[in-house]
Formats: sequence, structure tokens, C-alpha cells
Amino acid sequence: MIKRKLGVVGASVLLVATGATTMTAEASGSAAAASSALAGTVAVSIDGSRVITMPTTIQPGVNTFSVKVAKPGSFQIAQTAPGYTTDMVTADIEAGLDKGDAKAQKRFEENTTLLGGVTAFPGTTGKLVVDLPAGDYLALDTWGRTPKFTSFTVAGADTGATAPSSRTIKAIKDVTLAKKPASIPNKGWLTFKNASSQNHFLLVVALKPGKTYKDFLAYADGHFEGKPPVSFQNAMEVGVIDPGKKATVKYRLPKGKYVAICFWPDANQGGMPHAMMGMHRALTLK
Repeated sequence: MIKRKLGVVGASVLLVATGATTMTAEASGSAAAASSALAGTVAVSIDGSRVITMPTTIQPGVNTFSVKVAKPGSFQIAQTAPGYTTDMVTADIEAGLDKGDAKAQKRFEENTTLLGGVTAFPGTTGKLVVDLPAGDYLALDTWGRTPKFTSFTVAGADTGATAPSSRTIKAIKDVTLAKKPASIPNKGWLTFKNASSQNHFLLVVALKPGKTYKDFLAYADGHFEGKPPVSFQNAMEVGVIDPGKKATVKYRLPKGKYVAICFWPDANQGGMPHAMMGMHRALTLK
């Protein structure tokens, strides 16, 4: 569905893949069995056919999804409006987010609540923390040409778990990233909070050696054409979240200079990615 480079920003949403496909997730030794879950811990596995295996019922409250994959994958959580089927979701993603049909994208956004996601690679475990109320949900692997879905229910007693301590980056106004914090640790937990009016996701990507944020600004001013001043060898992502929502992921990246970016296409602007509307800023990892 959504293979997308920085230089091909008009493609689509829910993940950022690169030619090198080496975004960094925090490694973990936990198994990815998925028939049951301990309170607040949900094991997820995505096989080579992108079939998601996870518990069909989990508890409400703070849950940590530990995602293991057979091939690069991007796990995303969503809720859909009554009557809005997965076939409709797929059709609107392909027409709206892949092909730029604004009407289809708006229909997707009106009928879907996106609650965050995490990208994982073989040999690593992507960890995503979200606070889920009772209800019915969809989990998607958005890496391939067509999303794969599985349904799960949130019901029962609250997990009683609490979210890990993290640094927070906020989306504010319409298409703006808050200026603070100017720096974050190079490993730990990062929360992306959407305090804006539109859907957003967060990509944090390293500047290449010798490159600065000014180089990135020049690249952006050139409509992201040519050789990018960033390297996807060192990057991390928080999947798409709706206004008023937040999600937390675990990460580990080299120290250095980075750029925080959102490439979600704006349906009201002909599918223009938010990055082309100025939704990016410098970020230092210490």
C-alpha cells in the first residue's frame, strides 16, 4: 500500500519505508506468542504473509504491544465507524491515500480513528503503548501494497498498568510541531501527542554527516527533489494518530542531529504532505 521515500512524499501514509529499510526499533528477547496476554502486555506477531496474530480480547487501559515480524512491518491500531467495513477501508486507502482522491481520503478520516502504531524489523521488537477504552478495534499491517487486518476487542477489568516515563513531542495548531523539547535522549520512550486539528504521524530521521537542518530546509524548499540530506539508516516512527490522541513507542538511535517530520497528506490541500506545508523541525538526540 504505502512504500514511501522522503523524495516520494506524495505516495501514502501509515508507514515510512526506505530503500535501506533499517529504521531502528528497540530489540527485545520476549517471545511473540499471541494466544493470550498478561495484564497490560500484548504479544503480536506478523508472519511472512503479513497475517497478524494477537489475542482476540485484551483488557482496557494502558497496554504495551510487543510486535515481532517475519519481514519489515508496520503495526497500526484503529477503530472504524459502524458499517464502515474493512473492504471500504481498503478501497478508501487505495483511492485516497495512494492515488490522491480527496473525497476517498476524507471519507476514510471521517470513519476511522487512528490510535498509533510502530514499525518493526526481523530480529527486533517494536513496542507501542496506548491507553484503550473498551470497544472493538482493528489492527493493521500497513507495510504492503494492501493492508492486512485483524479484529480484537477491549473488554473486562482495567489493566491497572501505567504508561512508561517518556519525552513528548506535540503536534499543534493544524500542521505544526511544537518547538520544545529541542532535544531528547537517544534511547527510551517517546510519546507523540496530537494536540492539533488533523491526523499526523511522527518520523524522526537522522541528518547525514556534515548536513544541517538548513540543508534540510533547502531540500524542503526544493519540493523534496534530489538527494535528501537525511539518512533512513537511523530513523524511528510513531504511527498515525487522530486529534486528541497520543501514542508511545520505545526507540534506540545514535546520538546526533535529526529532523522530526510529518508526511500525512492533507485532503483539504489536494493531498499535499504536511512536510510540504512546513511540518518539520530540528531535533537533537543526546
